[in-house]
Amino acid sequence: MPRDDESVLLAVASSEVEAQIWRDALEQEGIRPFIRNRAPLAYLGSDAFFATYEVFVLGRDLKRAQWIIGEGAEPGLEPEPVEQEQEATARD
Repeated sequence: MPRDDESVLLAVASSEVEAQIWRDALEQEGIRPFIRNRAPLAYLGSDAFFATYEVFVLGRDLKRAQWIIGEGAEPGLEPEPVEQEQEATARD
């Protein structure tokens, strides 16, 4: 489990646009993300085809951030167990 003040990887965006959309959504909810371009030539500005954008948040914000960008369940909610009776009824 990450520490509250530790940066943790939230997700890897497939494009700069997707990373910016996630950043905007997170910031609207009070979460300050950090985006890092992992492309080997990113510092030269020639990363269009090889870009990998990693989005980081603080450990204390991870669950909420996952929910905001659609990478996890709503924070604080656990999936409800399925009763055996319900399963049997659904099959009939």
